[in-house]
Amino acid sequence: MKTKPAVGTVLARQDKRGFTLIELLVVIAIIAILAAMLLPALGKAKKRAVGLSCVNNLRQLTIAAVLYATDNADTIVPNYVGSINAWVGGDVSSLPGATNTVDIRNGKLFPYNTSVDIYRCPADNILVGNQAGRRARSYSLTCMMGINDAWAADIVHPNIKENRKFTDVRNPGTATAMFFVDEQADPNLNPAMSSIEDGYFAVSPNTPGRWGNSPASRHGNGCSFSFADGHAEMWRWFEAKTQFLKGNGGTMVPVGDRDLQRMKAANFAPGTYQ
Repeated sequence: MKTKPAVGTVLARQDKRGFTLIELLVVIAIIAILAAMLLPALGKAKKRAVGLSCVNNLRQLTIAAVLYATDNADTIVPNYVGSINAWVGGDVSSLPGATNTVDIRNGKLFPYNTSVDIYRCPADNILVGNQAGRRARSYSLTCMMGINDAWAADIVHPNIKENRKFTDVRNPGTATAMFFVDEQADPNLNPAMSSIEDGYFAVSPNTPGRWGNSPASRHGNGCSFSFADGHAEMWRWFEAKTQFLKGNGGTMVPVGDRDLQRMKAANFAPGTYQ
């Protein structure tokens, strides 16, 4: 048998109130403050995740190059310019090449990892008309890896022979010898403002204070690289201007620029570069 609730109980239930306008505004303000505090951290976390994905892509490409070498008497995949006999062909600085994955599929490296996605940095986006698009390739093979065209070698690193086999990679050794490079590119597909075009990344040992091709800085103040032992990593720049490098005309920087010297040291033996 149910008992009748006391009069005070009924009155207490009837006296319940919702939030006042001031209380709601205070709650909203607190939420806004928390969001403002969290969003930068979330943004940094997202950038870091994209950067790690880029590093992993470079590592996968390098592993593919090692597999190619096991099938080809230790030979590093050819690094000819714009050739179907190279690790990759095509020019991705402008359309139609910028979105053409056929050049990737026809390359010598593709059979050793048949994912076209590992050829591009996740942050390397382009504008095709007014629409967002994806560049087919963001990475290049450094000039000291794989046989070069004779004319390219004579211009870029005269009198220094490139590494044509992995056993040639001795000074610098495989753990510090640069292999693949995340290369700077223009999102508006202006070739004059883009370093990447073919799959060849030029580093000149004989030109103090002059960059050849420009590394990318899509993940903040740094760039992703892989090395001949198969690992990949991100370098943070020492010089403030390095992240703003553009094009492949050989940007001039002060002699002794720490980032340029570090790049040369990862490509050439001590005493062979300026």
